[in-house]
This record gives sequence, structure tokens and C-alpha cells, in this order.
Amino acid sequence: MRPVITLPFILLLLSACEGIDTLNQNNPSRSNVIATGKDLQPVLNSGYVDWWNAVHADVPVLALSVVSDAYGLGWDDFGARRMGQEPRAAYNNRESEGATYRKIVEGPWYGCLSAVSNANDVLAAMKEGVTVDDGGGQDQSVQAAAHFLRGVSWGYLGLMFDQALLADENTDLEKMAPFSDYPDVIDAAVAELEEAIVLAGSAGDDFIHTAFNGLTLDADQFIQLCHSYAARFLAQWPRTPQENETVNWAAVLQHAEHGLSYDFAPVADGHYWKSYQQYAFAETGQGPFWARADQRLVAAMDPAQPARYPEVQAQGEAPLANPMAQSADKRLVTDFIFVASQAFPAENGEWHFSHYQHNRNISEPGFAGDGATFGPMPVFLAADNALLQAEALLGLARPSEAVALLNQGPRSSRGQLPALAPGASASTIGEAIRYERAIELLSTAPMSLWFDRRRSGPRLPYDMVDALGGLQEGTPAQLPVPAGELQVHNLPPYNFGGEKDPEGVVRVY
Repeated sequence: MRPVITLPFILLLLSACEGIDTLNQNNPSRSNVIATGKDLQPVLNSGYVDWWNAVHADVPVLALSVVSDAYGLGWDDFGARRMGQEPRAAYNNRESEGATYRKIVEGPWYGCLSAVSNANDVLAAMKEGVTVDDGGGQDQSVQAAAHFLRGVSWGYLGLMFDQALLADENTDLEKMAPFSDYPDVIDAAVAELEEAIVLAGSAGDDFIHTAFNGLTLDADQFIQLCHSYAARFLAQWPRTPQENETVNWAAVLQHAEHGLSYDFAPVADGHYWKSYQQYAFAETGQGPFWARADQRLVAAMDPAQPARYPEVQAQGEAPLANPMAQSADKRLVTDFIFVASQAFPAENGEWHFSHYQHNRNISEPGFAGDGATFGPMPVFLAADNALLQAEALLGLARPSEAVALLNQGPRSSRGQLPALAPGASASTIGEAIRYERAIELLSTAPMSLWFDRRRSGPRLPYDMVDALGGLQEGTPAQLPVPAGELQVHNLPPYNFGGEKDPEGVVRVY
């Protein structure tokens, strides 16, 4: 029998969660908070901050990036070293764990639910007659923003967790709300984004969206963003290569064809709007001490390099013959910094070692700020949308069109790699897409390589990894509902990953 959880308790937890200002849907004072049209936008803005920090903060992004071999990070910070141990261990979903480790699941879970709660409050208030312009374009703008917020929040819950709670403004609070499995959560998220598209289109010239710090989106820009997130969710939900075979590529293509023509990058403000990128990009004030580009990515650019850094001290393996990689891809020079020394203690795992840090600002000044106090935080590139479109074309047996898109993109313009032949095989095209997603999108889309590796190939032994293949054996491929959430309902906590769950998808109690 599927476990259930009551919505009032969820909202109570949200209200008590540190750093989250949640409007409890079961609180009779809600009408005092949203009494007039001018109250709607502040509630939405609060929800957008909750969503942003749930999905883009240092926890969980760095841990889930290390566990997917996007970065190496041999410190205890952010839960990254523990999640990145080799061989991989299960995520230990227990209340007895430390706060940072628990936050890997609690942060995105409660943050996304908090954002949904705010969206629900806004939509409920508007149904009760609260309005900005009596059903005109400004009301439609607010409604579109609320549906978008609910869509991206459900979307990331569907990408990250095995199950989630779907509750909208019409949910009966007197009844038990069941968990929904992740494919259903993804479907609900896409439906919300499609509703947002319709509403934004209806608002026309009256549409304005200002909930992302530093950005003002018109209707066309907002609609593109909705389409791109829908394409992302529809493409990246699979946990295994077998599930990847069931993706609705026609739907992915439909959305991606109308997706981003610009790089989506809210601006850091040093307070509410910050991101993991302050620890991922080199020379952002953190010096040499934070994340390195994982050795698997170095090997992707230079096949002469090993995909796993040698354990010289622990296992007596031979050191790298040529620490400085060579590549036909110009991005090795324009996007990465070579560092001769290592920053992490060998006893924390030499597999974290790498001689490369990532920083696209080398060749693109202003591409990103410091991820903390100033500058853009790129989290959905136009190139990402184009790669989703190319993958959909390949999935629909339209390889020549996929090749054309790849040859027109950063692979050629930035990497200066040779053009793919029009008659390239499906496997060659697929590998080129995986390569571009790993290299071009690094440090932009949060947790993207975790979502991609789990669906792209079989699990690999930790000491036999290749550059672009699947997750390591035992890597959690999804997150469990937080233990504290389950404990209150007398539901046992469960884990994913480790020796008992090599695929990372089966609940281990």
C-alpha cells in the first residue's frame, strides 16, 4: 500500500522550516495576507525564492554533482565527500544524520513544497475574487507566474525524488493526500507549464514577469522559458536506460522547438538569490580550494587521459603521465584552468583529484558572476534547449536534422570541432550529444549530469568508469522522501543506492 501524508502536516513542517516563510494553506489568516491585488506579487516572489534555493543552492547541487562525476570535491562541505565516496554508499535517510547531510533531501523537498504552497495561495485568493485588473492581462500575468512556479517545483520534485505530493488550490485539506510516483509528478508539472503558456499568450502586451531577480521577461521570453523547462522535465526524468527508451520524444521536440533563444540567468543579490556556482567556477573568490572538473570530463576532452584519477598514495598506482591534457576541443583552453597542484587531501580520496577547474569567464567575460553577491547565474542555456531538440530528433529517427543542429551549435562555434558527417550513425550522434551536455552545460543546469548519466548507460564499477557513460554502481539515482517526513506518520525510512541497490532505484529499508 502506498504511504500517504496529510497536507496540513506538510504545510506545518514548511512553516517551521528554517529560512522558509511559508503561507499555510490551512491558516485562516491567509485572507489577511492576500487581501488585495497588490499582495499577490510579494507572495509569488517569496515562492520563487523558495524554489530557487531548493534547486540551485550549494546543498544539494554540489553533492549530486560530485556523485555524478561532474566535479571532484574532497572536502566534507555540502555533503559532497560522503556522497562521492568510492565505492558508492547508499544515501542514509535517517533523522540521526547531521543537518547538512539531511539537507540534501530536505532542502529540495521542503523548498519546492513551500513554493507550491505560495502558488496555491495566490491562485486560491484570485478564485475568491482578489484581482489586479478585473481579469485583464495583469491578472493573467500573475496566474501564469503561479502556474509556472507550481510547474517547475513539481518538475524538480519529479526529477529528484521517487515520489512527491501533488496538492493544488482545490485540494481537500480534510482528506489524506497520497504520494504520486515520479512519472505522474512530471506529467503534472508539464501540464502546469502548458497552462502558464496559455495564460501568458492571452495576456499579450500586458504581460510582465519580474519574479526572477534582475530579469524582466515579456510574454515571448516567458513562454520560451516554460517550453524549455517542459522539454527538460520530459527528457531527463528516466532513472535508467530502459526508462529512457520510453521518453515521449515527440513531446520533447514540440516544446524544445519553441524553447529558449536566450540564456536564462537570474542575477545574484548576496542575500536571497545565490547559487552553487560560487563553489563551481574557478576565480570567484574561493581560490583553488573548491570543486575541480571531474577526471571523467577531462578524459572526455582528451581520450589519452584516464577516466579515473590514479590512486598513487593509496594503491601505489602510476601517476598521470601528462597532467596537462590535450584536446581538439578549444573549450579545454577557453573554459578550463589548468592547476598543477592538488587541493584535496589524498586520504579523502584521490579519485577527487583533477588538474582542471571550470570558468567560462576566461573567454566570455560576464558569462557568470560570483554566484553569491553579483552577476548572472546561468541555469538554462539556449544551447541546452538546442541539445534537447537534437536528442529528440535522434529519438524520432531524424538523425540528419540532429546532426545539423549539432554542427550549428557550440560544438563548432566554441569548440571548433570537426563537423559531424550528415550520415553519422545514431551511436556517434548520441555520443556527441552526451559530450556536449557534459562539457557545454557544465556549471549551468543544476544536477544535469546526474540526470543524464542515470539514463544514458548502464551502471559502472567505480574502478572501471569511462568518460561519458552511466553512473557508478551504487549511486543513488533518485532521492527518498525525507526521514522526518516519514517518521511522523509511522512510515519507515528507506534508502537508495549502495551495495544493496546497485542501480540506485530500489527502496532499501
